[in-house]
Amino acid sequence: MIKTFYNPDIGARFVAAQGFPDDLVNSGSYMMIIWNDGTRPADVLIDDRCFEFQPSHITCLTYLHKVQIDNSESNLNVLIFNREFYCVHTYDSEVSCNGLLFFGSNSSPVLKLGDEESARLNTLFSVILEEFEVSDQNQEEMLRILLKRFIIRCTRLARKQLLKANGSQGDIDLIRTFNVLVEEHFKTKKSVKEYARLMYKSPKTVTNVFSKYSEESPLQVIHNRIIMEAKRLLFYTDKSAKEIGYELGYTDPAQFSKLFKNVVGMTTTEFKNSKNLIPVGQN
Repeated sequence: MIKTFYNPDIGARFVAAQGFPDDLVNSGSYMMIIWNDGTRPADVLIDDRCFEFQPSHITCLTYLHKVQIDNSESNLNVLIFNREFYCVHTYDSEVSCNGLLFFGSNSSPVLKLGDEESARLNTLFSVILEEFEVSDQNQEEMLRILLKRFIIRCTRLARKQLLKANGSQGDIDLIRTFNVLVEEHFKTKKSVKEYARLMYKSPKTVTNVFSKYSEESPLQVIHNRIIMEAKRLLFYTDKSAKEIGYELGYTDPAQFSKLFKNVVGMTTTEFKNSKNLIPVGQN
């Protein structure tokens, strides 16, 4: 079952689906919230990472991710939207497309839902489905409000489950801002010092905040984002390691190859060859 809202004037699209609409997901630049509301796990392939998506778990993905899901025996609820639908407006940064759920970290967050939260999200998802049936001048804004409520609920879970402790709002904003800046500049800026300068902070301040609240150091965030992009290019294109390194801002191929080997544990050639060994779910 797929419900779709589309505003052709600005290209805004919002989709609610039960089941994973892979053709739609892979044909545009969408943000995705995927929730396993069933009793069976689903086989998921996100970029090069294959895992079982367990029941009562929810994940948030961006248009940067290549996603395949075997949902033949799973009950998946999916919300899909583009920037024109949600991010074209100015929202609080934490619940925007640059917020904690989407570009707030280098990996796609997977959140576990308790019974109470599952019930709340079930109710909200049902209300969203109902609103697709209402065709009037307020429909778009109502759908946007409901999506924001869904994102807020997930963001609250993410703050509890993804951060080490309940930090101050300022510290959490610093981590999120750092991640967003890395997303924008990882091809040209490679040091914590460069990002700290953009934030008008000292590198020591940035490092101390990450050590208190994040599982990764700021330098690891930078390196992991670079390697994530390298993996995608190795996995989905025929570009050589030298070409990829240059695209990612490395004029010295040896420097890029060394970073890749240190982070991934294998050479670029070994990784590229391993892609044929990763099982892909059949939809």
